[in-house]
Amino acid sequence: MTADRKKGLLSASAGSVFWGSSGIAGQFLLINEHIAPAWLTFFRLLTAGFLLLLLTHFFKGNISALWKDRKDRRDLLIFSAFGMLGTQYGYFASIQYSNAPTATILEYLMPILIIFWYCLSEKRRPRMRELFCAFFAIAGTALIATGGDPSTLVIPPEGLAVGLISAVGAACMSIVPTKILPIYGSSIVTGSAMFASGVVISVFVRPWESVPAFDASGLIALAILIVVGSFLAYNLYMQGVKDIGSVRASLIGTVEPVSATVTSALVLGTVFAPTDLIGFA
Repeated sequence: MTADRKKGLLSASAGSVFWGSSGIAGQFLLINEHIAPAWLTFFRLLTAGFLLLLLTHFFKGNISALWKDRKDRRDLLIFSAFGMLGTQYGYFASIQYSNAPTATILEYLMPILIIFWYCLSEKRRPRMRELFCAFFAIAGTALIATGGDPSTLVIPPEGLAVGLISAVGAACMSIVPTKILPIYGSSIVTGSAMFASGVVISVFVRPWESVPAFDASGLIALAILIVVGSFLAYNLYMQGVKDIGSVRASLIGTVEPVSATVTSALVLGTVFAPTDLIGFA
């Protein structure tokens, strides 16, 4: 195994673990602090993007080259709007309707979408191992959504809908920037997409009109969400996409639901039904 492959595997794994564990901080802010998903999405993206670009500027220099090439700028804007923004808002809204592990499971239907995209673009049939992964991803999601009873939905329809939006966004996030990542690096691409998404959503959210009042616990949760779940997690995962490709990174990234489940049980005392645990597995 090459050094780049090893680095990609470790980066994608670490980024996904950070995502999953920090999702509990998001759940705490949404449920306990009553922060609106749109406001939290804005603040997370803008702040983490600014910090990432600031550090990249000091250590790597030019961060504006990506905006000067028309095709690369187009890919970045698509990545920002449909990938970064779609994933973040869909994920937070899904947490609000359910919980962090369930929202994470729904988001991680993305490997199915990525496999479908590459089969379509490469004009080939899915490989047996890809069908194997897709089957179990759908089966797990169905168990969580229905509680084992196909006649009912444990997750509200709105929660299922926004969860699927986050899955589409996560697939776009893994596919769209694959051409620009090797040119500019994960920190510039990720930071630029985060910051641009934060600026765009601020036009609709108008966050300055309703700034939440955070207590000490809320500030700690917000810091964990931004530093661990955004600054570190996104940069590491996108490095994994750069080094090992979208399909491998997305499949390795399914360690995120495990991280979210374990953290939720340990920190929040979340209790899961047997069908939930089978679905997670």
